[in-house]
Amino acid sequence: MLLPILLAGIVSAQIHPGEVSHALESVTVSGTSLSLRGTESDGGLDAQVRRVLPSAMQMASRWGALPASVVLTVHATHAGLESATGRTGNPWMRAWARIGAVDLQSPSTWSRGRASDEALTQILAHELTHCVLFEAVGRDGRARGIPLWFQEGMASVAAGERHAVAHADAVASPGPLLRTDPRVVYGTADRAFRELLRRFGEEGVRRIMARLGEGHAFPAAFRDGLGVALADFEGDLAGRLSALAVSN
Repeated sequence: MLLPILLAGIVSAQIHPGEVSHALESVTVSGTSLSLRGTESDGGLDAQVRRVLPSAMQMASRWGALPASVVLTVHATHAGLESATGRTGNPWMRAWARIGAVDLQSPSTWSRGRASDEALTQILAHELTHCVLFEAVGRDGRARGIPLWFQEGMASVAAGERHAVAHADAVASPGPLLRTDPRVVYGTADRAFRELLRRFGEEGVRRIMARLGEGHAFPAAFRDGLGVALADFEGDLAGRLSALAVSN
């Protein structure tokens, strides 16, 4: 199972020593121009990316608009991905999203070889959903207090992912678990966002996104959009997960 870490933030794109990035082509889908860059030309991958992009971009646009332009850089090695993102020590990481950009480890180097169309669609949809959120909140996103469960849950649900585990401790304080048990963090985020949808529907998410776009901090956007305090929602969810763990 792919578990890409995609935290809100801005990092400077770099190329790993030995890699030379060059533009391959540009693809326009539904008003968004996606420039594909790579450290080596791979006709099979290029064709596969073009094939899955329309579906991935449609999935990512479920609750908001993609930026007018996105740069997708494919790195030939995992070391190249780590260098570009500034994230080290995450051997399972396959991708990272930034404002208007996505860095992707070449699927040909994943543990099982070249990825299926379904797997590549899923990871690109996940990444591009983060770009949708970043587009809504702008460059001051880190100051908005957006919980990790909302960031990752939105991307997970949009991409059609399924996770088997969730834990109450990962709702409001996921940081300690990110290094030790990331599957729990992403599983909890997925569960939290699905609960949000169950209670407030698609329009509830869009109301939150609209208020974020107006410049509100996330707790205020959540309260104004849904009529419920963020702390109350998180507390209720943590209680449900705790009760479930006890019953099991």
